[in-house]
Amino acid sequence: MLSLIYFLIALSVLIVIHEYGHFWVARRCGVKVLRFSVGFGKPLWRRQGRDGTEYVLAPIPLGGYVKMLDEREGNVPESELGQAFNRQSLPKRMAIVVAGPVANLAFAILAYWFLFVVGIPGIKPVIAEVEPQSMVAEAGIVGGDEILQVDGRDTPTWNSAFKALLRHAEQGDQAELTVASGGTQQSYQLNIPQLALDEAGRLFSEMGITPLRPEIAPVLGQIVAGSPAAEAGLQEGDRLLSADGRELSNWNDWVELIQQKPGETLLITIERKQQLLELSLTPESGEDGKGRIGAGVDTDFSRLPAELQSELRYGPVAAMKEAVVQTWLFTSSTLKSLWGMLTGEVSADNIGGPISIAQIAGSSAEQGLISFVSFLAMISITLGILNLLPIPMLDGGHLMMFIIEAIRGKPLPDDVQIRGQQIGLFLLLMLMFLAFFNDLSRLFG
Repeated sequence: MLSLIYFLIALSVLIVIHEYGHFWVARRCGVKVLRFSVGFGKPLWRRQGRDGTEYVLAPIPLGGYVKMLDEREGNVPESELGQAFNRQSLPKRMAIVVAGPVANLAFAILAYWFLFVVGIPGIKPVIAEVEPQSMVAEAGIVGGDEILQVDGRDTPTWNSAFKALLRHAEQGDQAELTVASGGTQQSYQLNIPQLALDEAGRLFSEMGITPLRPEIAPVLGQIVAGSPAAEAGLQEGDRLLSADGRELSNWNDWVELIQQKPGETLLITIERKQQLLELSLTPESGEDGKGRIGAGVDTDFSRLPAELQSELRYGPVAAMKEAVVQTWLFTSSTLKSLWGMLTGEVSADNIGGPISIAQIAGSSAEQGLISFVSFLAMISITLGILNLLPIPMLDGGHLMMFIIEAIRGKPLPDDVQIRGQQIGLFLLLMLMFLAFFNDLSRLFG
């Protein structure tokens, strides 16, 4: 239920931002806005504003729209013809259409700025172990060293170091690491291995690095409905004690065990409300062939040692620059993922729908404000990019029509535009079907 509530909050915020972009620019261009709707369907609430716009809240929260005065959608009084959308110049119409996605990207920049000013907590990038004969071992990096910078940019947390190195892994090029070792600083040039977009999780292991992680108590957090954990009867708050008689006191040990046992039934012992219970648990095989059970960890039961605590923070001015960079990096990564799906390099199974988004929204909100705002920024960027795709019915489709109009010197014939709308609707329905199918597949295996 909480996941659904946070999902609705997140979606409502992003829809309002997107549609307000269209609304604000349309008003500045002299276009009369008839309706500003958040959601689709029969209105649950409506109010007529002093500006003549009807503000509506509708029950289907999968989008929204701004209805503008337009001769193609009904008769327009002669006195208001100058306020009709179709009567505006081509640059104005293009600006109105692109304003929604731009508003989403602008919101992401502001969200990242807020995060960088407030500070993003994390774990210091201290290396626990270095695999013998790996690239980092040959460079001279050893266990206990701390990664201070990548390419001259500070990396105070493992997350910031990972993102900096991942940019090089996309191309398979060279990175400069500045490392604190034995009270001194050393710089190393490393050739980062190229990884496919869906192999990012293997970056550190490919480099030969094992990050130093604090011990995390194996207490279960969120349980995915229909997952092996749910089918075994596991619940939030359960403490995992042993598997097949082998005691495991660290969450990371459990993760390693589960990954090694796809399809194998384990007899596990748990503690629930001061009672010991024995359950049978069979991990399922993920796309990478490793076992998984569909359960998260509740980190409230673990404490991060002070010497490993760190924070990624900037001053207000520097934070704005970093926010723009972060928005651009996530935008380019999303575009590469979309292109990878078209070329077959990235599986379409990665496409998620409302169920996946709701689960992530709930999980991020439970982790706190920082995590939830970060989630909003990423979804806002994704929403902006998807709306700019050249698919009829989307903002990008309208923009494509306007570009063709600019080249031809006149709009496309009405029958061509109608056929384009039909094709666009079909493509969107297919995309929605795929997203729902992936969601249900993850939910029910």
